[in-house]
Amino acid sequence: MSDIALYDPISADAGFELRSSLLRAAYGPDTPPSDIHLRIITWSRASAPNTLKAVASDLKIVEAYQSSRYRPTLPLRPIDLYMLIEDRAQQGISKNSIDRLVASMVRLHKLLELPSPVDENLRWKQKEIRKLDSRQKGQALGLRLKGDVANIHDDSAADVSLLGLMASLPNTAAGIRDRAMISTGYDAGLRRSELVRIDVKHIERLPTGEASLFVPRSKTDQEGKGARAWLSARSVEYLNQWIEHADISEGFVFRALSYRVGAAGHLAEGAVSKIIKDRLRTYLITLADAGKLPHVKINEIVNATSAHSLRVGCDQDLFAAGVDLGAIMQGLRWTSPKQPLAYARHLAPATSKLAATMRQISR
Repeated sequence: MSDIALYDPISADAGFELRSSLLRAAYGPDTPPSDIHLRIITWSRASAPNTLKAVASDLKIVEAYQSSRYRPTLPLRPIDLYMLIEDRAQQGISKNSIDRLVASMVRLHKLLELPSPVDENLRWKQKEIRKLDSRQKGQALGLRLKGDVANIHDDSAADVSLLGLMASLPNTAAGIRDRAMISTGYDAGLRRSELVRIDVKHIERLPTGEASLFVPRSKTDQEGKGARAWLSARSVEYLNQWIEHADISEGFVFRALSYRVGAAGHLAEGAVSKIIKDRLRTYLITLADAGKLPHVKINEIVNATSAHSLRVGCDQDLFAAGVDLGAIMQGLRWTSPKQPLAYARHLAPATSKLAATMRQISR
């Protein structure tokens, strides 16, 4: 197959709508310079889908604000952007969203070769907003394998734990599938986009009963170089049960049980969080009815949980076990230490490796 056949420009053109909005905002009915048009096309095709979504969302915010003032969307003067972020801060918009808006506008103005929308006054305004907004950045609750135990190596699982959740699932088709999905997602620290796209051919079973999972593409690997993750014998057993039960010989592993199967052929990304929340709620109600958990904690825990909770929990367990940051970054496919360290900061102090070490010293 030729290189030309391997490259499909249509499949790479997810940014068409954004480009249209951007060029219309900057040039109206006029034709943009050919070099800038080409630059916008090249940038949009090379960017991650989430980046394009974020920039498109921020551009709509600017468009609505400028329209209310009877001003063109672009270019933005620093005073325009200053007034916009001040207005959004007063509306209670988070500092992180405001910082992203500013970054998006800087990116777009640079692409269009427009004067920068940022000056010293605006940067001071950003610092002021950050200082006054004391809210912590939202983070999914980590679903840890044994829960918040003091010694991750030797202690039995706590009442609220991933092991307990998986054991509570029924041996129905949905229960077998969900148990395999939850266990696999935790072991490999998978994002939901990675989890639903696991193909049968991605699972390489090892003589030890464990497996090597090929992750062909991820949020931090837009070029598709691929990486490998480890799966425990527990996950392999659950995967085997599901694959045999569903009679899957090829294609995606995690599929919808309904006849209404989407065109993608795999479980929808948005379904992962719903499944985890529903399963967790049922499990926590059982614990609460048995007197092992206050009923008032159920909504708090479920509302803080998402598909990302499996990745967060894996990260936290690795830190609690004393695994080196570099090994965690490699194993969970991080390109920066910022996020894994942020997840580790939310470990309960008594369950950290530091606490375990201090207990040994204090004896």
